[in-house]
Amino acid sequence: MPQVHVYVSIPLPVDEVFYFLADARNLPRWHSGVMEVHSDTNSGQQRVGGRTYQYRFPGRHRDFRLERCVYEPGVRIGFLGQRMWTPLGTQVPRFDFRLWPRGPHSCRVGVQVTSSLTGGLLLLWPVVAMGWRRDLPEDAQRLYEVLTGTEEVADVGFEPGRGLEGMGIGQQPRRSARRFRLPAPPAIHR
Repeated sequence: MPQVHVYVSIPLPVDEVFYFLADARNLPRWHSGVMEVHSDTNSGQQRVGGRTYQYRFPGRHRDFRLERCVYEPGVRIGFLGQRMWTPLGTQVPRFDFRLWPRGPHSCRVGVQVTSSLTGGLLLLWPVVAMGWRRDLPEDAQRLYEVLTGTEEVADVGFEPGRGLEGMGIGQQPRRSARRFRLPAPPAIHR
């Protein structure tokens, strides 16, 4: 299951950034994984804390359901997309955002995309992950530009950044590279 995170520093208060992200209709303004979002007027049921939207994934010709699945004001927000079928299998996208204050008028935003794949798409998960690793930093830069109204280069990276260690979000230790080694050939005694 491909999962990619990026982090971006935004010189705006946490609440302002949170409420922008909490409205899924803002996703197409900056996120390359969403072409179009509108409120779901056909959905009669609203889950607790959830809100349902209709969205269009790039390359698709029909709308899919996008449901807000996580809502912690000022802290985190998450959206879960409807399962999309392809001849190779299915994909369920999930978009998660986590915010940390960095002073009174600044915050750090964690942007995460997770794709749950089935069928033949499981064989292609490295390609899917590579695409998100390529696109998500650019999306974070566009988020910065949309919120600040400038084209300055944002502080975007794959690590949470300094200042988050005290919140238990510090850098993760690197896993040791485990390489497969063939057993040594038997010694030949003469």
